[in-house]
Amino acid sequence: MKALVKLTSTFFYAGFFPKMPGTAGSAAGLLLALLVSGNVAVYLATLAILVILSILVIRPAEILFGKKDSGHIVIDEAAGIMTALLLIPARPVPVIIAFVLFRAFDIIKPFPVRRLEGIHSPFGVILDDIAAGIYANLMVRVALIWF
Repeated sequence: MKALVKLTSTFFYAGFFPKMPGTAGSAAGLLLALLVSGNVAVYLATLAILVILSILVIRPAEILFGKKDSGHIVIDEAAGIMTALLLIPARPVPVIIAFVLFRAFDIIKPFPVRRLEGIHSPFGVILDDIAAGIYANLMVRVALIWF
């Protein structure tokens, strides 16, 4: 069971990347998003599965790693970047902008993202990334309209 928790919570071990594991988890999530981007139903199902898995494995992973919201836990970043890319054209410029904005919002945590992070449960760990993904998604949509 510990091996399964480690595998999923680190998003296939991306969370063990030595530098910036959150960015590595986001990059791994980006690859998954691009892989399923051709089918909206599959994309939404994949995102839903990631969110559900996050909720299920975050607490056991925190116990396993001995720390609340350990840097090794990056499944939430994978779900966040998939949110950022939801229904965004899978072209290089929008994808790169979405990735950069998602990482910025995930790190800076503008209102109410920081409040969501403060929820003391797995929901707090995942919801701040989903909110950062929504912010990034909306910003990319605005940019696509303007440019």
